[in-house]
Amino acid sequence: MGAFGEVLARYENFVDVDPQMKDRWGVPVLRFHYEFGDNERKMAVDMAESAKEMFEEAGIEIIGMDRELLPQGWSIHELGTARMGADPKKSVLNQFQQSHDVKNLFVVDGSSHLSASNQNPTWTIMALCWRSCDYLADQFKKGAL
Repeated sequence: MGAFGEVLARYENFVDVDPQMKDRWGVPVLRFHYEFGDNERKMAVDMAESAKEMFEEAGIEIIGMDRELLPQGWSIHELGTARMGADPKKSVLNQFQQSHDVKNLFVVDGSSHLSASNQNPTWTIMALCWRSCDYLADQFKKGAL
């Protein structure tokens, strides 16, 4: 049995552009500054204890248990590198996932999410992308972009 918990958004966790490393096309790559906090460590202990309790109540013999946190990036639902909001000083994207600073840049993935709640974020990502595409098509029709 495995368990996944949400990593809370923290100002200490951020992404920036690596000043030295570049990809094979010469484009600078992202550098991640990301650590688990006390909440994530406590949540992992609680999930392990809850799982153990469920198995014992069901009469299942537990022969091994790993309580270590998986490495950052293990989950396929990493989110939150481009906050969405109305204030360009506190966010990267507007409500259509359009960059506040670069008008022809739309980030239509999970980057705008600060939280995944308790569900798989795929449907929300798809719905926001659809809304962004509708907005983009409308802007093209108006000649605004």
